[in-house]
Amino acid sequence: MKNYLVAERYAKGLSAAIPDNAALDDAVTALYGLSDLYETEHDFRSAVSNPAIDKQRRSRVLAAVLQHIGVPDVVARLAEVLLERGRIAVISDVAEVFRMIANERLGRIRATVTTAVPLSAGQETRLGKALETYSGKTVRVKPAVDPEILGGVVVRMGDAVIDGSVRTRLNSLRDALLSEEK
Repeated sequence: MKNYLVAERYAKGLSAAIPDNAALDDAVTALYGLSDLYETEHDFRSAVSNPAIDKQRRSRVLAAVLQHIGVPDVVARLAEVLLERGRIAVISDVAEVFRMIANERLGRIRATVTTAVPLSAGQETRLGKALETYSGKTVRVKPAVDPEILGGVVVRMGDAVIDGSVRTRLNSLRDALLSEEK
């Protein structure tokens, strides 16, 4: 994310404007929806970000789209501020940073769980509960498959990495055996 500092400023402002934790998920969903629309719809993106188009016209286009998709007022105001300040292009980064801030406020963390083969629903649930016990937060498990790890599991939660993969264990064993030969 190349615009993290700018996005963080706007995401923190949005978070401060939403004192009710219950409304955070709706704001995250709306912001991601608007971000997705901006990224995928070339005509919309051109209409709101093209400096050759009059600023008032760009504002009217944005207002019409916001009304049509029905975003919460606080998210609509953020989009308007981004447009006014010529920062609408960072909306995707703002959505990502805001999701992180919302998850922190709600005591949630996302865990990417990489295994060699897909986990069953039961395994995913048990692993999620174990990670909740470990982290003390509500864990949202995002499964991933990488046959290169051979077996075991690699978990990434925030800045922490728990590597219980067979590949890492084999590499550690190889390094230990090679260091004994010297």
